[in-house]
This record gives sequence, C-alpha cells and structure tokens, in this order.
Amino acid sequence: MPKQSRNQPAQKARRAPKRKTSRSRLVEFPQARGRTVDKVELSTDSDFHCVSIRFTDKTDLTVVIDPWLTFQVDYSKWKTGNQKILKRWPVFRSDGI
Repeated sequence: MPKQSRNQPAQKARRAPKRKTSRSRLVEFPQARGRTVDKVELSTDSDFHCVSIRFTDKTDLTVVIDPWLTFQVDYSKWKTGNQKILKRWPVFRSDGI
C-alpha cells in the first residue's frame, strides 16, 4: 500500500454505485414446473418470433419476442455450483419488422 503524503488527507475507499433498473425483474412460470419437455423450438419467421416449449402432455409454453433482438443460447450443467457450458449455439439475430 502506498504511503500517504503528509500534505494530503487520506482518501476514503469509493464503492461503485449500485445500479437499479426499473425494468429488470424475474418472472416465473409455475405451470411448467415438474413437466417433462418434449421439444423446444425457436421461430424467427419475419412476422412472428417466439420460443416454444412443448411438453410431453401436449401442453405448450410460448414466449413471444419483439423483433430486433439478438440472443445467445447455452446448455449448461450446474452440478458443482459453477456453470459448465455443454453446448453453445451461434448467436441468433432477428430481422425485425
């Protein structure tokens, strides 16, 4: 640690300001809990963007996405408490409307 000059007062450590985003939130979908997934599809048609999760009981959870999004998909394992990426897909970019 560097020595303080006798002429300069000691400086207090500064903390980075906490960022609060009014839009950030976590949304859960309890209807999907415990169901077995049959397939997951990503649709990037020019007029309809969505992620569809089809369950083996023939129910479906569909997340409709606004255009002009870019996202990356990873398949990960968290057994040890740390993320281990097992598969990473190329970045998807929607064409927008």
